[in-house]
Amino acid sequence: MYNTIEKISIYEFMLLIILYEVGTAIVVIIGAEAKQDAWLAVIIATALGLILFYIYYRSYLMKNGSFYELLLHCLGKKIGTVTIAAYTVYFIYLTSRVLRDFNEVLLTVVLPNTPIEFSSILFMGVVSYVLYLGFEVFSRTTVIFAPYLFLFLFAFAIFLIINSSVDLSNLQPVLSEGFKPVLKSIFPSLLTFPFGELIVFTIIFPQVVDADKSFKPLALAILTAGILITCTVIINIGVLRESGYLRTNFPLLTTAREISIADFIERLDPFVVFIVMLGVFVKVSVYLYCALKGMEAIYKKPYRYFSFPIAMIAATSSVVIAFSLNEHLKEGLEIVPLYLHVPMQILIPMLIFVILLIKSRKKGDAENDKNHKNVQKNRGQGKETST
Repeated sequence: MYNTIEKISIYEFMLLIILYEVGTAIVVIIGAEAKQDAWLAVIIATALGLILFYIYYRSYLMKNGSFYELLLHCLGKKIGTVTIAAYTVYFIYLTSRVLRDFNEVLLTVVLPNTPIEFSSILFMGVVSYVLYLGFEVFSRTTVIFAPYLFLFLFAFAIFLIINSSVDLSNLQPVLSEGFKPVLKSIFPSLLTFPFGELIVFTIIFPQVVDADKSFKPLALAILTAGILITCTVIINIGVLRESGYLRTNFPLLTTAREISIADFIERLDPFVVFIVMLGVFVKVSVYLYCALKGMEAIYKKPYRYFSFPIAMIAATSSVVIAFSLNEHLKEGLEIVPLYLHVPMQILIPMLIFVILLIKSRKKGDAENDKNHKNVQKNRGQGKETST
């Protein structure tokens, strides 16, 4: 496999995880089946996401290679290559979906008369250029902009509290319909989006300095992302109530429009667009990078060769992927999680994990047998010497 050595620090990797997880999860509606208990569903999904990520991490430690290398190691060259190609197409498809999310917000709030084709091509042109410069450049760009996202989210929360817009009684009654709606919202929706999407980082693990010694910081990053998403859901429901939360397509945007302090601090829609743009930039770039690494693994050429054409394919796909926002959301919330996310994020990684466990156990047994034979041989040599 053609390898390009680009290393990032564990701190940069943590920020990537947080921004990637938060991404579009704080903008679109999530946990709708749980209604006012959506925040509880997110907490449980975060815990399950940590377990799933630990399986990804353990698989990496057993072979110390990227997920594509694990596929080749466990499934063989032919089947492994076909599976890599499937993941490459999968990541391109997800790139298109996330880009469409951003375009819908952008065209709704800022540029209602701008063709969606223009925004898609322009955005992906920037993403492809940054990735062409290298993954290190992209990672450091993320570090520069990350504080602004946290600052704006914190400012929104403070403004809403000052404005007395948040009513936590809207979260009650808790579990009024039992635990079944919460479980229904967790699987497959919340477990796969956004936590199952952490599968992409199995491809980036080898590029992280001391990644094999850093599970606790990575777990902390996932917990931080889960807390941010949970707090955002609580604020959205507290402001919009259950009915408003379930009715709107972009809850954070609707919530931000409730801010009005002294007839001066209001109409903060552009800041929501900035949050969405940064989160989508990170998420789209990570998806596209993993797709490019798949091309690199198949064709044995540096991923930079494929940067612009694959980006343009994703831009075109984001336009034709659905005819309307409702169709796009229905496909993304009802069809994709069960028929795409579950196999690609859970079933195949679990299969690879089991195969690696079996291989490592056989290897351990073989080494034990070899050591036992060496001990017996040394003992026999010792007896002959004494005689």
